[in-house]
Amino acid sequence: PKQNGDNNSLVGQMAENSMAIFSVVFLITVAAGKTILTKAAFKQVDFAYPVILSGMSCIVTDLCILPLWGTGIASFSIPKKDKLMSFGVVTVMTALGMAFQNLALNLLSVALQQALRATLPVFVVIFERIVLAKKHNGWIYVALIPLTAGPMLCVSGSTGGDITTLGLIYMSLGVLMSALKVVYLEKIVRSVRKDMGMVSFLFWLDLFMMPILAPWAIANGEVFDVTNWGQKGSAIAWGFLIMVSIMGGLRAYSINLTVKYASALTKTAADIFTQALTIYCSLVIFHTTATPLLHAGIAVTIAGFAFYTAIKYNEKQKAKAAAKAQKTIEEEPFLANKGKSVESV
Repeated sequence: PKQNGDNNSLVGQMAENSMAIFSVVFLITVAAGKTILTKAAFKQVDFAYPVILSGMSCIVTDLCILPLWGTGIASFSIPKKDKLMSFGVVTVMTALGMAFQNLALNLLSVALQQALRATLPVFVVIFERIVLAKKHNGWIYVALIPLTAGPMLCVSGSTGGDITTLGLIYMSLGVLMSALKVVYLEKIVRSVRKDMGMVSFLFWLDLFMMPILAPWAIANGEVFDVTNWGQKGSAIAWGFLIMVSIMGGLRAYSINLTVKYASALTKTAADIFTQALTIYCSLVIFHTTATPLLHAGIAVTIAGFAFYTAIKYNEKQKAKAAAKAQKTIEEEPFLANKGKSVESV
């Protein structure tokens, strides 16, 4: 019986390790693939309608979730009434961030868009310091230097059709929306997602984004221009767009899967590798003009991102250890030890 127990334990451990490896590979593949395929939709399929593509991603993801509810694979739940307002704000920030970043990706090279996306920590730290008066580890401010200098080098090293002023504005607005969501709404997002579950949270988030994206697509003329799309009669082109749309929902699922089966350190390393893989694959796939300044900017940005994530990971581990130690102290019974109480030790 003991040997059988050991064998079961070994099999369980092997299954756990296999899921951890699969979740990381799946995350990297989906995250890098989502960005590259979205750019391909704009460039290769000539579907230059970023807001409509954002809305398609929401619709396709929700249609894929319905069978999960119907078969009982995922549980059905709706937002709580007392959190509807907060959920609405999260929806607006998410919709604006996604649409602005897709608009930027249509006008910028993937390498430049990803480098600018890496400036998110800069915006977050600035907002937290000015608005919330939150102080950070000194090394955090050091990490912001390459995260600022790297994208600036990428901008200087980008040429021709790889960069436009409007694209830079869109990307700045997209990162700004994402930073505001992180600073003000991160706790709300976690709370709502915990109450509803990841699948239901994703469904209602995508559904509530449609009333924002639909009028936007009408206002900027995409709804009228899409009738002139040259490949609207191609089943292959539509299949490609549906695949790109599905990747949006898969990305959220892959993140949840990695958090469940892999360590926080593994997730951090995967994020760094994903950014590097996305950028360098895009240089080859889309024939981006790779100037020395662009290469230098990419290297500085990735190094800064790695440095920043390593510091944040270390901070989180210290906070967890401190919280665990505090909980242990609070749970200890009052015992006299050589005439000293717990409080006096």
